[in-house]
Parts: sequence; structure tokens; C-alpha cells
Amino acid sequence: GIFWFYLAALIGTDGYGELSYLLAIVGIISAVASIGSGYTTIVYTAKNINILPATFTITIIGSATAAFAIYLALNNPSLSVYVLTYVVFNLGTAVLMGLKQFKKYAILVISQKIIMVALVLSLYQFYDNNGVIFGYALSFLVFAPIIYKEIKIKGIQLSIIKPRLGFMFNSYGIDLVRSFLGNTDKLIVAPLFGLSLLGNYHLAMQFLIVATIIPNIVMQYTLPRDSGGQSNEKLKKLTVVFSTLIAIIGIIVGPSLITWLFPQYVEAVSIIQIIIIAVIPRTISLNYMSKFLGIEKSKFVIIATIIFLGIQIPTIILFGAAFGAIGIAISLVLAETVQAGFYIISNKIFLGNRK
Repeated sequence: GIFWFYLAALIGTDGYGELSYLLAIVGIISAVASIGSGYTTIVYTAKNINILPATFTITIIGSATAAFAIYLALNNPSLSVYVLTYVVFNLGTAVLMGLKQFKKYAILVISQKIIMVALVLSLYQFYDNNGVIFGYALSFLVFAPIIYKEIKIKGIQLSIIKPRLGFMFNSYGIDLVRSFLGNTDKLIVAPLFGLSLLGNYHLAMQFLIVATIIPNIVMQYTLPRDSGGQSNEKLKKLTVVFSTLIAIIGIIVGPSLITWLFPQYVEAVSIIQIIIIAVIPRTISLNYMSKFLGIEKSKFVIIATIIFLGIQIPTIILFGAAFGAIGIAISLVLAETVQAGFYIISNKIFLGNRK
């Protein structure tokens, strides 16, 4: 998080907006190429089913196809490399979480982030934003030995996929809608309101991303346990309390931090206090997402994300035109709140508050 803040100060509002826009494009394409392999690998690895070699084989074919297509369409090699290496990161982290090898996961993730910072800062000097994306992509290869080891030891059994295609396709739907959830706003804001506003908005979003680090870690911890039928209710409730405290602190401190550290991001000052509120409903959604995926009820996650997009896309256009950056921030908080409400109601009505 600190690195992305530093990068924001380094490249300015327009450059940061352009970077956000490129990452949104490649994020959606990577999700398309992943074919639902991430959540599928976590859930079935936790159930001691040897699914990684098969999902990797299928996904690498999809990624290679997508990488070639994006190169032809945009003539941008860095985006193509990102799509190819993302599959290694996605499945490498998934198998470690499924096996509950959290210590190894932590070591590799920290190593990947350190390598990413070094590569990005080096390559940016020569290739600007394309260097940032290329360095980011190359750092994913830290997880390549995990994939190689699993395939070498266990072999490839494509037949293992067939009886699990239903869950895999549902997971694919989740990946797609969640990718659109995280990236559609950037794709809309840039052409309608300009790269400068997008840069300010993206900086505020970085505060939200940092604020949701703990809830995301908790989800990565609870998903394999939810898949194994273990209760995590107390931990999830504590996470919501923690997120509420983070939101309060962010409302009070956020604007002062931006004014002090990022004086060129003037519009971000007015939206950080709104966007940080989204940490509370987002945490609730992550908790229920872990639960629904763990019991293989992925359709609820798909529906929740579609609801989010159905709220966010039109309100970005309407509120953004009427209120500018503040309207876009309100759009995000509204969409997150409605999504969390759907999860709560679905859990109560359809699952009977199942633990």
C-alpha cells in the first residue's frame, strides 16, 4: 500500500489515472483468461482433491490465447505478459490457501511484493507506466515453483474437472463479475470525466484497499475452513468491528494525510471521507462470500456482484455528472451497502442463518 501511495506521488494525477485505466483493462482480461480456476482450486484442494494440475493446464491455454489477442488489439507487450503470468500468481496462491500452508504463503507473497517494488521502480525509469505493469507481471513468477512441483508430483488428470464443471463455471462467473466490480468504475470514469479525476479517485481507492487488508486476509483464512465445515463466526464479527474502527479513523485522519502527502491530489481530499465508509459493507460481503463459497453456493456471490454492478454503473454516470468526484464516491458506497444487504438477507432467508 505504501508503494502505491509513493507511485501516486511520483507520477502525478494524469499518470496515475492512466495506470489505473491500464490495470483495469488487464484485470478484466486476466479474469476472462482464468476460467474460474482460483476459487475452484482453493475449495477442492481444501477437500484433498488433486485439481490444480488440470486447472492450470486449462487456464494457461486460455491465458496464452488472451495474451495473443491483447497484443494484436493494443500492441502492448506488457499487458500480454501480465495476462500470462497472472495465472501463475492466481493458482499458486490458491493452492497454498487450499492446503492451509499459510506460513509459506506469507513468505512467497512478501517476496513477490519486494521483487515487484524493485522491478517496477527500475522499469518505470525506462518504460513509464508500461514498465510498472511489466514489473508487476514478472513478480508473479515467484509462484511458478509451486505450480511446477504440484504438476510434477501429482500429474495432470483432466478427467477430474468433468464432475466439477458446474462449480467451476459458477466460480468463473464470480471471477468475471468481481473483476468487473473492481475495474468497471475506472473504465467509465476515464473516458467520461478524464484521467486527472480518475487519478484522484484511484488514490482514494488505495486508502480503501489498505483499509480492507485485514478483512481480505481473514477471508483467505476462513474460506478453506468454511469449505471444511468449520465455524468462523466469532472471527468474522471481530473483523466487522475492526473495519468500523478503521472507517472512523479514516474519516478523521484521511483528508489530512492526503493534504500533507499528496498536495497535487486536491479532489481526493473531498472523497476519501466518503469512500472509506465502504470498508464496513465490503467486510460484511467478504465474510458472507467466504461462507457461500465454502458451502458451494456460489450463485449467491454471482447475484450479489451483479447487484453491485447494477447499482454502481448507472450511479457513476448520474452522480458523477451531477456531483463530480464526490458523486462517484457515493456511488461506490451505495453499491457496497446494497450488496452487503443482499448477503445478509440471503443468509437469513435461504440458509436460515446457517452457521
